[in-house]
Amino acid sequence: MAITRQHYLIALAFLLALFALFAFMPFGSSPDPVAFQKTMDAGHAFAFILLSSLIYLAVEHHGKKWAVTVAAIVSIVLMVGIELVQPYVGRTASLADVEVGLLGMVIALSGMVVWRSSQRWLLRGAHLLLLVVSLVWIVQPALTEWRALWLRDQQFPLLGTFEDELEKRLWLASGALHEKQTQISFSQQYVGSGDHSLKVVTISGTWSGVRYAAGEQDWRGYRALSMTIYNPGAAFKLNIRIDDGITAAPAYSERYNGRVAVNNGVNTVLLPLDDIAAGPKSRSLELSSIRKMVLFVNQQQQTHLFYLDDIRLVP
Repeated sequence: MAITRQHYLIALAFLLALFALFAFMPFGSSPDPVAFQKTMDAGHAFAFILLSSLIYLAVEHHGKKWAVTVAAIVSIVLMVGIELVQPYVGRTASLADVEVGLLGMVIALSGMVVWRSSQRWLLRGAHLLLLVVSLVWIVQPALTEWRALWLRDQQFPLLGTFEDELEKRLWLASGALHEKQTQISFSQQYVGSGDHSLKVVTISGTWSGVRYAAGEQDWRGYRALSMTIYNPGAAFKLNIRIDDGITAAPAYSERYNGRVAVNNGVNTVLLPLDDIAAGPKSRSLELSSIRKMVLFVNQQQQTHLFYLDDIRLVP
């Protein structure tokens, strides 16, 4: 059966319905929002490759220049309109999404012109190379995030060894103020095990530290949370916050809030999971769904330098 313009219009209507579903679906409650966000960012390119191509094919009978013009105008209006509406549905507007969408549109429309109007294989080969290189560049950020999540699952119950660059996707700096922000990096100094530790340099005036993206880890069946902290300076207090996945943004009373003394030199911290589970005031912390852990200093404290290593759950 020959594909007609009506078929392209039906496919276009179906694709627009998918746009309405995915473009405005909030992902803030996802256990791994960064990975989903990067995936959606990459999806903009593929979506506008399909959308621009279908619009072109639906109006191609009016002429190629007309088809390119209409497809470009409709695609640009849609990609800008989506970003303007997203802040009202729990998403964020992003110029980068528009840029990726534009790249997808250019790939699609140039492909329509090249592959449907030219028999020159050199030109077709150049477009195919452009397509492959562009798509690899587009999907790389999302692929890196998903590889980090795979590593997190593989090394569990180790939470932080700091031996793989992908762990930088799991352990994130937390705290910024007046163009200054917490600094974290892998270091070969003060290593508890392996070859690297995580160097953390806090800033004053905010709740500065490091955050671990746990996803929805199951900590049941373990006895304690263990970590090694090396402090080359004066003693200070380190806060430990642990959230479960029951509430997306838990109040202070709905999470574990602990505090440990970090003395000069090597500190071995051992937190019983029974104490962590009993942290919330009105209920028990759901150990089967640990979403986040944050290690931070009070905003009144001065800058501190410390090193983290060998963070794990112990049986």
